[in-house]
Amino acid sequence: MSRLEVQGLAKTLGEGDRVAVLREVSLRVQSGQCLGLKGATGSGKTTLLRIVAGLERPDSGEVYIDGLLVSSPKVHVPAGKRRVGFVFQSLGLWPHLTVEGHLDYVLQASPFRGDERILRKRQLLQAFHLGGLEARRPGELSGGERHLLAIARALAPDIRILLLDEPFAGLDGQLRDLVIESLGRIRRERQLTTVLVSHDIFELRALSNELIYLREGHVVGSPSSLSSARGTGGEGSGRKGGSGE
Repeated sequence: MSRLEVQGLAKTLGEGDRVAVLREVSLRVQSGQCLGLKGATGSGKTTLLRIVAGLERPDSGEVYIDGLLVSSPKVHVPAGKRRVGFVFQSLGLWPHLTVEGHLDYVLQASPFRGDERILRKRQLLQAFHLGGLEARRPGELSGGERHLLAIARALAPDIRILLLDEPFAGLDGQLRDLVIESLGRIRRERQLTTVLVSHDIFELRALSNELIYLREGHVVGSPSSLSSARGTGGEGSGRKGGSGE
């Protein structure tokens, strides 16, 4: 388990007329908890995740994992050393690798060996409905299958933080509910500290313990609990009815 803390994060992007994407953002995610992050397009959600993952550097502010400073204007722990799994909104799959090749590639740098690695791969293929698709490349998969592969790839290594940027956007109906259930079960078993970006309040309720809003780079209000809104099914219970927002 690992706790995540962000303090006073600021970031501007662009050439010439630069845009302030994040403005003094602070948040905390306790070990094993899931924080839901909601906000309009352009509010800074993806940039925040990229800084936590080590893919961007902040202009000011700090990111701590388990009390260790991993990101600031002067400190930058490389992404590969943070043990962070990231499901990108763009997915970022490698077109030349098969489904199995994606998992094998990220498992190379993991501590898993032999039978343990084979078992982990088999469990992920089953949990995310990729069995029988091992030899296919991303171009041979449906949009939903590509999302499933991106989630499985993020979970394959020995990670401690999981970042999810609209991970269910390519999934519909019952399959989305099953994937949310599988993801919820895995993150509970591993006690993964998680940040979930979604526009869908039902996805946020199904997985998150708390919810915060970003508006024009600012955190709006205090974190609100989602535990009472989740219903009797608990984390991973899927949709409760109704439409997105």
